[in-house]
Amino acid sequence: MWAGRVDEGFVFGDLTEEVVQTLRGVPMLIESSDERVRSRLLPETCAEQQDEEHWREHAVPELERLFLSRATLVRRDLELLRKLPKSENYVLLVTHQHVNAWVAALNAARLALFALNDLTAEHMETEGFSGASAKQQEAIVRISLLAELQAVLLGDFEAPDDDGEPFFPDPVGDYD
Repeated sequence: MWAGRVDEGFVFGDLTEEVVQTLRGVPMLIESSDERVRSRLLPETCAEQQDEEHWREHAVPELERLFLSRATLVRRDLELLRKLPKSENYVLLVTHQHVNAWVAALNAARLALFALNDLTAEHMETEGFSGASAKQQEAIVRISLLAELQAVLLGDFEAPDDDGEPFFPDPVGDYD
């Protein structure tokens, strides 16, 4: 996978089918009605019960609309994925106008994957990966991929490798 900045925004290229599947899952993850996801994305915020009820009544619906609008935008952008010539891999453009929505959607999807796979902070450490189940390991790899994409969109580019090409580790490895 490679990424670059162009006049219109950010281009992600040489995306494998596994990466594309992960990206297509982003809208579904943030639209999830699973209570673990909802409590992770919309946690309790107030110490006083009355304040919490007020927040849930007035703020949560607006936050839910924001999540849905981000999911819709990401889904539309993913409809524009194109296969690279003479390749099975894809290219994606994220325009400057959509960057904030993508960053928020990627972050929400990472939180959802974390919650849905019963991950802990220890799982995210190098030593914790080996103790995770296969399903948890796949989730960790996908979370790492989404974090890499998020970092690019935030302007935190990876240093070029020895060939001068941007370097991104293969985030999906053996998880087909």
